Order: sequence, then C-alpha cells, then structure tokens
Amino acid sequence: MERGLTSKVLVLLVVLVIIVVAGIVVAGCEKEPVETSTTGTSGEVSSTSTTGDGTTASTVPPATLTGPYAEPAYLPSQPVDLAAITNLDKVTLSEAQKQVLARQSFVAAAQSPENGPWKFWQVYETARYQGLPVLVTTDSLLNAYHGLFDTLLQRMEEAALYNQAIVMTDALYASASDQWNTATDPTIKEEARLNMAYFSVAGSLLKGAITAPDVVGAEVDAELALIEAADGPHESPILGYTEDYSQYKPRGHYTRSETLKRYFKALMWYGHTAFFINPRSPDITEEEAVSLTRRAVLVSSSLVGPAKEAWTAIYEPTSFLVGRADDLTVDDMEKVLTKVFGTAQPEPDALADAGKIAVVREELNKLPAPKILTAAAPTPGTEGREENERSFRVMGQRFIPDSYAFQQLVWGYVGEETNKREFPMGLDAMTVLGSDQAYKIEKQDFGQDKYKNWESQIKKVNGEFTARDADVWPVNLYTGWLESLQHVMAFPAEGAPDFMKSQAWARKSLNTALGSWTELRHDTILYAKQSVAAEGDGGEEPESAGYVEPYPAVYAKIAELAGTLRKSMSDYGLADSEAQNKLDTMVELAENLAAIAQKELAGEELTTIDLNVITSYGTTLEWLEQFDDSSDTGLTLSPSAEKSPLVADVHSSFISDQALEEGTGYPLVLYVAFELNGKLQVLCGASYAYYEFKVPLAQRMTDEEWITVLDSGQAPPRPAWTDEWIVGD
Repeated sequence: MERGLTSKVLVLLVVLVIIVVAGIVVAGCEKEPVETSTTGTSGEVSSTSTTGDGTTASTVPPATLTGPYAEPAYLPSQPVDLAAITNLDKVTLSEAQKQVLARQSFVAAAQSPENGPWKFWQVYETARYQGLPVLVTTDSLLNAYHGLFDTLLQRMEEAALYNQAIVMTDALYASASDQWNTATDPTIKEEARLNMAYFSVAGSLLKGAITAPDVVGAEVDAELALIEAADGPHESPILGYTEDYSQYKPRGHYTRSETLKRYFKALMWYGHTAFFINPRSPDITEEEAVSLTRRAVLVSSSLVGPAKEAWTAIYEPTSFLVGRADDLTVDDMEKVLTKVFGTAQPEPDALADAGKIAVVREELNKLPAPKILTAAAPTPGTEGREENERSFRVMGQRFIPDSYAFQQLVWGYVGEETNKREFPMGLDAMTVLGSDQAYKIEKQDFGQDKYKNWESQIKKVNGEFTARDADVWPVNLYTGWLESLQHVMAFPAEGAPDFMKSQAWARKSLNTALGSWTELRHDTILYAKQSVAAEGDGGEEPESAGYVEPYPAVYAKIAELAGTLRKSMSDYGLADSEAQNKLDTMVELAENLAAIAQKELAGEELTTIDLNVITSYGTTLEWLEQFDDSSDTGLTLSPSAEKSPLVADVHSSFISDQALEEGTGYPLVLYVAFELNGKLQVLCGASYAYYEFKVPLAQRMTDEEWITVLDSGQAPPRPAWTDEWIVGD
C-alpha cells in the first residue's frame, strides 16, 4: 500500500472513532443551530440542535426504564383468533407455533440451518416473495449496524493499524537492544535483555516468522510455543508469572485473514501481559515486582519518537471506539518518571537506584487501580485484590462497563467460600442496564439471589450506570451502543399494539438486547477487557406493506451514528463514492424508520414513500452489506462471512478453567398478528437467536467453530425463558 493511502486510512479511522453516541460537541462552531425533530425514548420526540454544517450537537435522550426493581404496567398476553387472520394461508406454521401465536399474538419460528435463513435480510426477501407484509424489527437494523461497524474496523486494522503495530514494535525492540548494550549494571542489563525478548515475541507474531537474536532465542521460542498452543494458564518464560495463553486464539473477525490473525495475537500480547507493580502471592514476589517495575520504566522510556507516534495512532482511535485502558499507560508512567527522575527517559543505569524505584512504585500506587481483573490471579475471593493487579501495559485492554459489572457480580464480591458465584450471566448486563425482566428471570428462574451480596452488588452497579458515573460510564461509541439497548428494553409508548405491552414481548425485547450485545462483544473482542473469576421482483403483492417495530429512539441512535460518520468522512475527502452511498443509505433508512415509527405511534397515515421503505427493507439490508472490492481506496466493507451466527467469550474463570460464551444463531422468523389497514394479518420479521454456554478455556470458540456446531445440530439449548415465544420446527 502506498504511503499516501495509509495516511488516508489512518485519518479515516480517527474520523470513525470520534463518533460518540452519548454526545458530540464541536468546539468553536459559530453557525446558527437548526432545530430538527428526532425521537427520544421509545415514543418521545425531542428537539435536537443541528449546526449549520450538519454536525449533531445533542442526542436522543436517555431511555426511561422502570427496572430493575419495578415493573411497568404490563398488559396480559393478547390472544388472537387464527380463523380471523386474512393471510394465514401464506404462512407455514407447526401446530405448536400456531398455539403460541393464538395465545399471545406473536411467535418466533426457529428453523433448521438447511431450511431457514442464513442472514437477516433473507427473512424479509422471503416474506416479500410470499406476499407477506413485513415487521421491521429493531433486531434487523441493529444487526445491520453491527455488520458495518465490524467490517469497517476489520478493514482499517488490516490497512493501517497492523502497519503501525510493526513500526511501534520495531522501534521498541531497537530501544531495548540499545538499553541492553549501554547498561553496565548487570541487573538492569538482564532486564533490558528480557525486554528484547518481549518485543521479539511481538515482532514474531506480527511478521509470522521468528525474529529473535540468539541472546533471547530460547525465551522467545518457549513463549511463542505457548502462544501457539493457546491451551490455558502457564508460567511465562519472559515475564515469570502465570499467563492465560488461551486468550491468544484469534476469535471474532480476526480469523478472516492471516494479517488479522497476526495483529490479534500481537495486540493481545501487548494488552493482556502486564508489568506488575506489586507482589502477588504466590507467583510474584516482592523482588520480582521490583524487577517488573524497572522493566516497565525501561519500556515507557522507550516510547518516544516514532514508537510513541505509532502507539498513539493505535491507542487514541481505539479509545474512542471502545474506551480508555483500564491499566497504567505510558502517559501515566511519564508523569511519575518526570517527578522522580526529572525526566521521562532516565538512563538505564539510573534504575539501579533502589530508593528511586521505591518512590516510583509508591507514586504509581497512588494512581487508580484497575476495575477489571484479567490475570490468572492465584488468590481469588478477596475484595480489593485489584490493588495487586496494578500494572503497566504497552497497549492495555480497555475498560468497558459490562465487564466491570461482571467483575462486581462474581466471586470476590458475590458469594462465599462454600457457595462461590463463579460466572456472571448475560442477564446481569441487562439487569444493571435497567431491565426488570432480566432481574426477574435471574431471581425466579436461576435463583441468583441465593449468592451472598448479589442483590446489593446489582443495586450498586445499576446505581452507578443510572447516574452515568464517568468512572464507569465513559463517553464513547461502546457505551452509546449500550444506550441503544436500553431503548430496546424500554416499555413501548402509547400507540403501540397492545400485544407489545405484554411481559412476553418485553422478554422478546430482552432477547433482542442480548443478541445485539453479543455482536458488540464480538466486534470488540480484542480491545475490550474481559472479566475473570480468579482462582427483488417476482413476488406476490402483500395486502399491506407492513409495520415498523415502534421504538423510534433506537433508529434515531443509529441514524445519528451513521450521519456523523458520513459527514466527517466527506469533510476529510476520505469516502469513496461507494462507501458514501452506503452511509447515505444507512442514515436515510434509519431516519425514515424513526419517522415511520413515530407516525405509527401517533396514529398518522403513512405516505407512499413510507410504504416503499417498508416494502423494500430486505433489499436495502442486502445492498448495505455488498461492497465492490475495486473501490479507489482498496477497502471493502462487505462481511466476509456468508452466515450471520457469531460467538464471543466474555468472562474467564480460573476456578473451573472455563470461559463464558455468548452466541447468536441463525435468525429467527418472527410472526406477529394484529390489525393493519382494517384487516387482521400476520406480519413477518427477523429476530435474534441468543445462546449462552461455557467451554474449557483451551476451547474458546471462533465463529467458524460455532457455525459448525449449529449446522451439526449440536448447539446448546436456548435459554428456557425464551421458550414462551420461540418454537422450533
């Protein structure tokens, strides 16, 4: 790739990641705001201020949820007379599915992979050819947004960030080599040598070939063998403590090319390994902690010039995407070193001063401790053990609210020695976001309140999230996505069909949120810090076009994101015509859906344009994910996978050496029955199939492995609480 193109791609990434759902403020903008109408919570409309140049200056208001402790006034399930449905003959349903439809006006059909749709858009195209009106679901647009987000990130990593990682690694290795050559103190010299080995590992991972001199060859070979085996915790030959090597198995979209696999392993090495400041029984002694601190100082003092520029080119954009590092960074180290040594780059032999290193450790221990544990800590179950996890990392993994919640809800905070809460649940994330149904299911179906402190910890974390405490709810794209899920779980506004105001539909919405959250964790699996418990034509015309699931705030959120991305890319001249067209379409589609949903709630008649948006919805979704590889930037945004299921591990337990997996299956076909245009009709839409299960640490799953499991009929059962509305063939 030419240098100019690489620069353009880097700027494009920066443009992408400055988009934040929770608020965008443009400094120095002097143009008069133009008042426009956008949707607020599930049915509210708020006035947003848009500057003359089109930049959004305010956002959709936060969702209003009554939970987790109080329920809204749910209506009873709404039965329907199947004999009165005018188009039921166009739908093939089993007797069991018909019974559920009759009982509550909706049912989701789970079909076998060989018979059912592979993609969300296929549900809508099939309905169109069958002459069925469609139900545009929040699931389907959230899934489309995930596809765009994931693929943009993937292509930018391949085109730009991978190269920056090589630049940074080469510079840091060269600096470590210089430190080894210039140090006269034997202890410092040995620590510089080990840092040479550390960066040789990263370089070998990035380049796909071992790049280590003889002086560090043995340690590098041993470390690389453990990384390639990826079979669980072992003592690191270079770092000297227990490291969980199962994390180095490429997952998510990082299995789709050799470049992405190399980038994943190297960035996981930089993000998961740590230079600990304090001892940790039994695998890090006081002497070893002092040595690791000195090694951290050597690394930090090397992050200057090209190395720091490359570090910034990776860290800053991904911080806006996912969040800031949960551990000490080079910026933290520079401040402390300047205070203690008078410079951020002390000479290697200066580190032989034990008194100054003691002060460095003292100052570093004054900085915030990590909120999320990732190490295979050998002494689980003690509150405050985060203090022992304080560490410097080259490119630390990022703080994310849901992993923080998981950390707060497992052993160490919840449970007791004889009744440890080893694993969180996806439902935990939804409960602390405010879902009354998630909370109810956790207590009634799973008895989670049997664990000591579970209730109080739920209350604590939910309170922090509700207050938008900046320490646990930073402003970035990740938290914006979580906010969209809160809108999904909000009680429908006045004007929504009665069956959507039932508890059964609330659980369908909870399932939607869990499916989209799984996609979020999948897309950010490399950067997000994971918690641990240590220890077309030709169809028959439908009677009506269809209906948009009445959650306008969800669509408004997506329109806001895509619109800001489109504007920024255009300003910097970085959007080729095809990418510009895709973003234009995403914005227009999401805005139209928000407006249509608002009209439906208000009882207003839809226009011909509105009806066309609904009728062509499947075609639009299909077109959004099809990109031409011959664009003038060389980037392609089309998902490489032909099938929509995916999987992501979100929590690790070293008590049982297992990982918690969240997965989505093939799309469910959602059928709803209600009166549309004076006729009782069945409408068809797409919905998530959500799974949660555990695997051994050494068997963390890739998307490809998960799809094989689904296709072979060996998938674990879906959560039992979804059985009231999901029925198989």
